[in-house]
Amino acid sequence: MHALHLCLFLLAMAFAGEEAPEPALTLEGHLSLIGGLAFTPDGRTLISAGSYVDAAIYFWDAQSGELKQCHRGEKGSVACLALSPDGKTLAVGGGDTSLRLLDAASGKVIRDIAGHKGGVNAVAFSRDGKLLATACDGDEAVKLWNVASGNALHTMTIRWGAHSAAFSPDGALLAGGGRFGRLLLWNVTTGSQAISLLNGKGKITVAFSPAGGMLASGSDAPTVQLFATKGGRLLRTLPQCAPNSPLAFSPDGALLATGGPEGAVKLWNPQTGHLAATLRAHEGAVSALAFSPDGKTLASGSEDRTIHLWDVSKVGK
Repeated sequence: MHALHLCLFLLAMAFAGEEAPEPALTLEGHLSLIGGLAFTPDGRTLISAGSYVDAAIYFWDAQSGELKQCHRGEKGSVACLALSPDGKTLAVGGGDTSLRLLDAASGKVIRDIAGHKGGVNAVAFSRDGKLLATACDGDEAVKLWNVASGNALHTMTIRWGAHSAAFSPDGALLAGGGRFGRLLLWNVTTGSQAISLLNGKGKITVAFSPAGGMLASGSDAPTVQLFATKGGRLLRTLPQCAPNSPLAFSPDGALLATGGPEGAVKLWNPQTGHLAATLRAHEGAVSALAFSPDGKTLASGSEDRTIHLWDVSKVGK
């Protein structure tokens, strides 16, 4: 093969799989950046949080892109949301210290939970839906709540502020990311610290693989690091990611979605570190990511106030 042709062939092979089609659907209507995304268990509805001036929660038909309903009137901004595993309860954290449990069908408030002294940056349900974890800057705390009663079970401290929280799939561990480079793991039953990791700089984002053996973490650095859940050993580092990237594993753990430079979304094979696809459509930084329950669709929200739905069923196949 001619040297030039060989070079072009190798370049083509190097980038194979990194390009992806246009979004299957684009959802518009938010007035500010997207603060959170969650699919209902049947995959038919996508729920999105509108931060800052929106102070609203949107419900979209995930097949048609039609806006089905919108719940407004939240106190302050909607900084984050999480849907319980049974799809019945929404946890909503606000920038004004508010923490609410809402009926996902009606939008009615089930319970206001008081306890934080600053804006709530993250909310996460355990896999059985019985526990709720929250992260807050103002009181430097990650709190663990009983969903049924609204009572606080444990309060864990991350010095200088807590930014993110995630449960391990088996519910035994809780990961918390701080605003200044701290990544901690706690025992859910006792609230005692299990592992302490110093991970980069600035705001730490976290996500557990559904298989439970891996924890992904982003920071102010343009990388995402993958750690072994047991022992905290660094497995690999993914390059060219957006700082403070949102993170989402596919339900089978075969893909990890991260934010990329200039509004791109990157899809990785977390076992090998191979970049499987790069999705380009957003005109602002990616602020939220969520896979559908069947893993075939990825939703990405951005500072550009749009949500894109991508068909990722063939990525990595």
